[in-house]
Amino acid sequence: MKPEFITFTGADNWTSTEGMHALSRKYPIEWGILFSPKRQGNDPRYPDGDGLSRIMWSNLRTSAHLCGAYSDAIMNGAEIQRPPVDFGYFRRIQVNHTDPVPARIIDFRNGWGRMRCIAQTRGEEFPQDTSVDWLFDRSGGTGAAPTAWPMHPGGDRLVGYAGGISPENIRGVMSVLDQMPGRYWIDMESGVRTNDRFDLQKCRSVCEAIFGVAI
Repeated sequence: MKPEFITFTGADNWTSTEGMHALSRKYPIEWGILFSPKRQGNDPRYPDGDGLSRIMWSNLRTSAHLCGAYSDAIMNGAEIQRPPVDFGYFRRIQVNHTDPVPARIIDFRNGWGRMRCIAQTRGEEFPQDTSVDWLFDRSGGTGAAPTAWPMHPGGDRLVGYAGGISPENIRGVMSVLDQMPGRYWIDMESGVRTNDRFDLQKCRSVCEAIFGVAI
């Protein structure tokens, strides 16, 4: 089975929204936008206010990926201070934490809307909890590839796979994931950057390798 969609994470201040739209018209893509109170506007992967506004008003399919002090506050049941945007604009919310508690993520989500939530897992198997969409990711955005991918849990569940996927190895990765007996997506971050800038040409190469060249 092919992935239902690809999440390309890390669109930044230099990323062309016109280019994002051009790819989205041809392939099933979700654009993951990174958030961190410490890194926002200071790290190339975390767009500043102008970059966020441009992406959010583009009407693209997006997900908010909350990191650092944001995810820590959510796991502690605390309010996050001065969020930079209205997270209700996003289709999904992902909380990047090594010890996620789905109920805490859902409580946070309820303050913004009814979008789906994503939690990360590093285990050999996907958790049985179905209240969130689980993303297998041991790399945490570092580009480190796992030694093996967990089997899909079966049924109609949607799960994700991430970690070290790039245009150079996508065909090998897909030779394994194509055998999964259920719905899934893949997420890529470091593998679609060049000199630490988001690279739409690499995104296109991945899409073509998976879905074929779209006219």
